[in-house]
Amino acid sequence: GTGRAGVWSETGIVQELPAKLTVKWRVPVNAGFSGPAVVDGRVFITDWAEDPVSRTMDGTERAIALDEETGEILWTREWPTSYRMLMGSYAIGPRATPTVDGDRVYVLTETGELACLSVADGSIVWQLNILREFGGRNLSWLISESPLVDGGRVIVTPGGRRAGVVALDKMT
Repeated sequence: GTGRAGVWSETGIVQELPAKLTVKWRVPVNAGFSGPAVVDGRVFITDWAEDPVSRTMDGTERAIALDEETGEILWTREWPTSYRMLMGSYAIGPRATPTVDGDRVYVLTETGELACLSVADGSIVWQLNILREFGGRNLSWLISESPLVDGGRVIVTPGGRRAGVVALDKMT
């Protein structure tokens, strides 16, 4: 919540769900543990699809933006990745929920790709691999954190020889 105070101050929350829920829309997504981030009429989520001909856990990760009202896919941003160096039971897709900050959305993949994307069209504003950049080593359960935006910084924990925690300029 506001100021990360751990205080719930929302109003109008439903106390009980109706006996029958109506599905407004459905959109298939691939593998992953990312939760959706719903901001200003858009739903952001990340997933992973294994290349069907790969025998070494190669595939594609992607970030998706959906229209909150209709489920229409507004844009996708894809990048190739390989999970071959990961324990098979953990190589199932991104775990980090995207972080939305104004006109930018920050995504962090299991393999350390941190990307700042345009909310409007998914174009890459900037991107770097936090494990390579800071000498990090992926844990057996992989990267599971969502990027934290604090003021002008985006904070992540590569856990590397050169940096355990880093605060990057969120714009660059």
